[in-house]
Amino acid sequence: MTKHETVHLDASRSAAVPKDFKSKSLCMLTLLMVTSYALLWLSGTPNMTMPPRLPNIKASFLTHPLNITTTDMSYTSDHTTAAQSTTKHAKEQLTSFEQATDPSTSFYIIVNYKENYTLCDVIEITIQLRTSDNQTKSHGGDFIWVWVYDATQRASSTADAIIDNHDGTFTAKVTLRWTGQTTVGVSLVHSREIVSRLRHFRETYPARYSYRGNFTGPTQNKTVQQSCHVSQEMYVPIQERYRNMTFCDYSDPKTGFPWFCVKPQEVGCEKYIRHYADRGSAIEFHKTFTSADFVKNYLRPSPITPLYMSHADFMVEPDFGETNMTSATCLSSNERPLCTSELPSRHSQYTPGFYHQDTWTSHICKNRHFTSSDETIHFIGDSTLRQWYEYLARYVLKDVQETVGPHEKFGPHVAIEKANNISIYFNFHGYPIALRDIDVKQIHYVSEQLDSFTNLDNTIICLCLWAHFTATNLRYYKDRLQSIKDSIVRLRLRNPNVRILIKSANTRSHPPNFDRSNWYAWEIHKVMKQFFSGFPGVTVIDVWDMTIGHRTGYDLHPAIEIISQEMDMFLSFLCPVE
Repeated sequence: MTKHETVHLDASRSAAVPKDFKSKSLCMLTLLMVTSYALLWLSGTPNMTMPPRLPNIKASFLTHPLNITTTDMSYTSDHTTAAQSTTKHAKEQLTSFEQATDPSTSFYIIVNYKENYTLCDVIEITIQLRTSDNQTKSHGGDFIWVWVYDATQRASSTADAIIDNHDGTFTAKVTLRWTGQTTVGVSLVHSREIVSRLRHFRETYPARYSYRGNFTGPTQNKTVQQSCHVSQEMYVPIQERYRNMTFCDYSDPKTGFPWFCVKPQEVGCEKYIRHYADRGSAIEFHKTFTSADFVKNYLRPSPITPLYMSHADFMVEPDFGETNMTSATCLSSNERPLCTSELPSRHSQYTPGFYHQDTWTSHICKNRHFTSSDETIHFIGDSTLRQWYEYLARYVLKDVQETVGPHEKFGPHVAIEKANNISIYFNFHGYPIALRDIDVKQIHYVSEQLDSFTNLDNTIICLCLWAHFTATNLRYYKDRLQSIKDSIVRLRLRNPNVRILIKSANTRSHPPNFDRSNWYAWEIHKVMKQFFSGFPGVTVIDVWDMTIGHRTGYDLHPAIEIISQEMDMFLSFLCPVE
């Protein structure tokens, strides 16, 4: 059993977009050949049995479950027990890479293809996945994106639905939302073989990223560095030297959220002063449990090409007698409601919206393009939410008086526009934080910040937590969301009229560090929406589809063309007026 010292600090591209396929005029004979081939292929698909389930890996964040109650919000767990996983278990083969999906042999067809469609028509796409030796896959589980776009009109829209048929095929349906040239894009983000390993790593190694703390040294101008993490089991069993270390416990005294640093020999735990992300150590750590085959097959999102003689592009024409270039009225009700907190984050039948001329039209509600007044807005979260604060401060508010915090990326920041009585604030969330050189006294958990609010007249709170949590497991993430959810309940009891919005995860470029995989982000995205969908007083702004297929490409911090449209959605929920 290790000894603990407890010190609680003062809480004072376009790579995924396939090349354009130039449409050629097809004679009737060619159309018949395409149709015949498609029907023959579809009817000839072998009747495969379902693949066996993946191993049921039940490794929780720590060996013992972390239980959160809604009354005292404290953890009950033994932080000293080491994980039982082994290196051999970490390297076990879940699905052979010999049968991995190969985008160069896979293909798709537009089942109801024709050269000309009408606005609001629905196209159906069948995607056939194959291996490198051109064998049809017999199971599902791949991670795929589907969208349509037209670069000249700066237009794009994701699929309304992508259905995994669990037999090596996917079915996608897309509603056509603008007139003119349109091209289909299909991208394999991760094969099932990569996804199975990402899932395995997530549950087996919940502390995969690396952090370190700086301690004031025993002599002047000297600091001592030690490893820190959300678990005492950091890097165990890969680095066994940590098993019998003594730790400083900086876990939050109210919520119990864990944070530990290896205790330095020279000084006491109270000398912990600065927090650092340690990406280099994280990469070295990953090498101990990833194989060469995994690294080789951890591909960038790769385009899947259309079946020979099946085109990827076509023309969309307006309805008879109509002249509109776009249409948001394909909904059965022919109307979109005002943007209010009671609305779901996604339409039941359609993708959340589409771009045309770089302007986002929501299928959820009537998003509008205007600013607000007499508001106080608190942004609490990660750097993708900081982009919202920065956009308001730099492009929306006028004659702003801004106070920038001691850390440009971390904050805290505040901007004030006196003319319209608008104040906006940005504060980062608590550990884990993949930033460098942060004063640990400035680090506060979201639930702690929410509980500290008192006078909230004309106040909006916007939250976002995802990018720094992809290197933990879902249990830890869910516990953090539950803590926030309970703080929101307490907050609304004190201030029933406070408005709370939550920004979802967005896509990003495909990083060499697999802990930042888009699949991990997608899993977190789904969990967050489940937690807060329909929760009283909370609005979820789903921006995931806003960052797929856009002409500016993929980035953790989306281009300003995307941020401006995300902000219009945000402001539409603040001021849902006709």
